[in-house]
Amino acid sequence: MPDQPSVSAPPEGDPALAALRARLDLLEAEKAAILRALTDGGAPADATDDIGGMLRLAQDAGGICSWQWDVQTGALRWSDSCHLLHGTGPAEAPSYERWFSGIHPLDRDQVQSALEHVLAGGSDSWDTEFRYTRHDDGSVRWLVGRGRVMRDPATGAPQRLLGIGLDITAIKAAEERQALLMQELDHRVRNLLAVVQAALRLTPKGDPEAYARAVEGRIAALARAHGMLAAARWGGSDLRDLLAGELAAFLDGRRVELDGPSVMLPARITQALAMTVHELATNAVKHGALSGPQGRIAVSWAVSPHGTEGPLLSIRWAERGGPPAAAPRRRGFGSRVLDAAIRVQLKGTFQKDWGAEGLVCRLDVPLGADGTETSRVAPRSPRPK
Repeated sequence: MPDQPSVSAPPEGDPALAALRARLDLLEAEKAAILRALTDGGAPADATDDIGGMLRLAQDAGGICSWQWDVQTGALRWSDSCHLLHGTGPAEAPSYERWFSGIHPLDRDQVQSALEHVLAGGSDSWDTEFRYTRHDDGSVRWLVGRGRVMRDPATGAPQRLLGIGLDITAIKAAEERQALLMQELDHRVRNLLAVVQAALRLTPKGDPEAYARAVEGRIAALARAHGMLAAARWGGSDLRDLLAGELAAFLDGRRVELDGPSVMLPARITQALAMTVHELATNAVKHGALSGPQGRIAVSWAVSPHGTEGPLLSIRWAERGGPPAAAPRRRGFGSRVLDAAIRVQLKGTFQKDWGAEGLVCRLDVPLGADGTETSRVAPRSPRPK
């Protein structure tokens, strides 16, 4: 699991994770009742049907499997649900070696140690979580194994281990997703504070009111992007929504044309692109098309799947109806923001063309590509020491 990020307060809990944990609590309670019944030497003979019914109900409703391992002979008995859990066929005779071969290589030592600890008398209960590669389709699942050892009343030697197994992959995935969200939140907050610090430091301070407006506008742009990401649980943001949200702060939608396909931006791109749009709009209000009543802005975009680093997002910003565009005589803070956001942070390119119709900009930003891989590997059977 990823290291826990250094943030002071976690985001609102994942409803799916809470539901899975509640389900696991119910299964735990039912499992405990089953094990008590199975290991109660004084259980009346006519209770067998009730115990079997409880066991089948728990297995069918919650995906629990039950097993019994004879420590002395090595014989292993599985319920049908154990075959379903581990990806083996009901006709296949289970064995410790076959079961152990599916445990993820990185988890084998701790599973082995936990079993040896129980058999050696260190505890009467075995309780561990581990990754398991199913034998039928090769998929890796997270399992929890819990059991209780039955000992010889006279010698205390272990005789049998009774237990259950449960697939907790969904819970682990939800926990990992929440940890990744926390890491993403921590990373984005740090970036946000760094950009705010730069805005405070570099914005011209000669005119206090203008300074306050400039800083306020830039922080508001970051806040809007941050809000979009938080609403999407840091999974990304829709490009059209981002553009509309940033431009709405400057004018009504009748003077803006947005044209392009649906594009979901990765979270790492959202804030930098929001700052870019804000700076372009700010410049348009001060010097470009939005400085007069007839000016308009057209923003179009497309995605090429064949960029050098995966899909490439191309955005064209075109102004018209304003004063003739002219290159600035000196490089201001807005230009430095654009350069840092596009070229440095997003590893993209940025081109400007000052023409008679108005400023035309082209941004090319790599969206990136992800890849995943899986792996696998065999056993020794613990015996009483």
